[in-house]
Formats: sequence, structure tokens, C-alpha cells
Amino acid sequence: MVDVDQIMSHHFGHFAPDEVTAGRIAWCRKLPTNWLGKQLAQWQRKRVIRDLDGPLDLRLDGIKLRVFLVDNVSERSFVFMPWRFDAIERDLMLKLLPKDGVMVDIGANAGIYSCLAAKKLGQSGVVVAVEPNPAMVTRLRFNLEATLADCVNKPRLEIQPIAISDDNGSMPFYINRKNLGASSLTDTRQGDRIDVESRPLLDLIKDLKLSRIHVLKCDIEGSEDRALVPFFTDAPNHLLPGCVIIEHNANQWQQPLLEVIKQRGYVESHRTRMNVVLQQRRQIKLSETEQTVRQAAKNSSVAGLAYHEKFRD
Repeated sequence: MVDVDQIMSHHFGHFAPDEVTAGRIAWCRKLPTNWLGKQLAQWQRKRVIRDLDGPLDLRLDGIKLRVFLVDNVSERSFVFMPWRFDAIERDLMLKLLPKDGVMVDIGANAGIYSCLAAKKLGQSGVVVAVEPNPAMVTRLRFNLEATLADCVNKPRLEIQPIAISDDNGSMPFYINRKNLGASSLTDTRQGDRIDVESRPLLDLIKDLKLSRIHVLKCDIEGSEDRALVPFFTDAPNHLLPGCVIIEHNANQWQQPLLEVIKQRGYVESHRTRMNVVLQQRRQIKLSETEQTVRQAAKNSSVAGLAYHEKFRD
């Protein structure tokens, strides 16, 4: 059995990739954002994973990550095909966050969003990273600490090993061992069940004494409505985030989440391959190049083609 504690006790750089592996990853990240690029990246990814016997310590887009490529789709996607891992959303987040900004990351996973935000923010900034999966909390904490190790003016980090839902208490959480990022509060078909603490988002924000939120991202595998409907129903205006990034799981939602958010003055500014983005007040416009990347990402998968058919003018 793999000793995770032993693995994570090593300093960042201990699992640095060899020259061949580093070259393959760098080559994949420069591929064109189209169907051919996807196929080539998947081919090289298989070669890298086949030769791995542990994690890799990588510096990507200015952050430091200890990535585990065999059990988390999000980490694999960001490493080999970053244009398919929320490229538009990540760019918007960084544009919207001032140095003293507040980022709330619900379903923080291994911390890709949180690390990017933390690297951008200054000493007066705050990152709230919420993740109930114990295995992912370990990765999240390591990646945030590694990313900020050399920073002088570090933002305030609040790592919350809980679930966000519509009530206080304990909830069942189902672990997907093949894809830890797909573990959820709802999918009882997955193997291992654990109990996790849950809290309403507004209660957490008040306890952390936050007076504002610039960007809120929520990706919790179909439970986004339970996490966000109470917040957008009851939150005072000064706590409403400027931008909300939500994984679009409407087929699993039991409540009209997007309608509730729009009633608080939001408009849908972007709909990407996986997510919907809503903004209040001033919207961030994408450059022509970014719009091209967005379109390529849509067209590079069956889901993207379906999106194109549904939302074309």
C-alpha cells in the first residue's frame, strides 16, 4: 500500500520529472487547441503515466503542484491539456482578482484554482479553499504551501476540510477511487462512504469575518444547488461575489440555481464546455484569441459539439 504521508513529507522537487517526462509534458501543453491536439496529448499522456511509479512535482503557470496522474482527471487535464481545463474561467478569475481580493473555491480539489489565486493575491488577499475529501485536502494543503513558499507577501489561506450544503451537521460523502475529483455527496454508486462535516456557505463566510468576495467557484459534482441557493437567497448585497463560476450540472440539480442567482442581479457572461459563469456589474470581455480558444475547446469533444448545436445563434 502507498504511504501517502511518507510521500507528502518530502519537500517540493523530490519528485521532479526526468528530462524525457518534462519534455513530453511541455510538448503537450503547446499543442494546438483542436481535435488533433487532444489526440496527441492523450497519446503522450499514456506514455508518461505508463512509466510513472509515483507523483510528479511540476511548476506550471507560475504555481507548484505535486500531481498524482493516475487517480484524478482534473490534475491530468491541467498538466497535459490546460486549454481543456477551464482555461477561460481561470483567465477571468485572474483578471477579476485585485491584490487584496477574496477568492472562495468550493470543491477545491488539488488546488489548481486556489493556487493560481493565491499566487496572484497579496498580503491583504484571502483564499478560502473548501474540500471535504481527506485525500484531496492533503494535496491541496501541500500545493498551496509549495506555491507560496517563496512569496514574501502571502495572502491569508483558509483551508476548510468540510462540505458546503444547506444545513449544519454530518453528511455521507462517497469516494470515487478512480477519479478522486468526482467524489460527491450524492453518487451512492461509488465505493467508499465516509461522513463529513457540512456547513452553509453564509455561516462559513461570517465565521471567517469576510466582508466581500470577488470570485466564487463551485464544482461539487451535482450538489451546487444545495450549496449556493441558500447563500444567494439570504446573503447581504455586500457579500455577493462579482463573479460566480459553477460547474453546470443542471440535470442533477433539484432547485433552479441559475434563476436564483440571476434574481440577485447577475447575468450569464460565459458558458464553456463544463461551466457557466455569471457576473454582476461590469463584465470582463475576452480577447479575440481567447474567444478562439473557447470555440476550439467546444468543438474538440462530443460534449462540445452538442453544446454548439444547442446554443448556436
